[in-house]
Amino acid sequence: MARVVNASMPEPRRVSTIVCAFSGELPTSWLAVFHRFERQIRKARLRVRVRMFSLEELPESFEILVVPPELAERAASSGRDARIIVTTRQDAPAAVEALLRELAEGHTVYADRVRPGEPKIVTHRGMEEL
Repeated sequence: MARVVNASMPEPRRVSTIVCAFSGELPTSWLAVFHRFERQIRKARLRVRVRMFSLEELPESFEILVVPPELAERAASSGRDARIIVTTRQDAPAAVEALLRELAEGHTVYADRVRPGEPKIVTHRGMEEL
């Protein structure tokens, strides 16, 4: 797929991992946000992993970090080169829809699509599916 990029615009960034982060004990409402993002990304048939991590134990690489409003400042000062989406459980549907529109447009971020018949790749750590 060819992309025309304006010289004044930065190259769009490919998204392969979205992390929904929390701090301390995992709130039930934040689990609902994670499932909303996971379900909508899968429904859009994008090759993007949605993962849940504590803000203190983030993985090495990810492109988008989703946090609740009370963690926005800490996430911004984490020194990671990730786009930060701040949302609540009530605003999560609108947030994921806005992200999906942006991924579809492909101007700033984009994601690869799952091809029909492509095998599902699953990563395991012991008995846990990652």
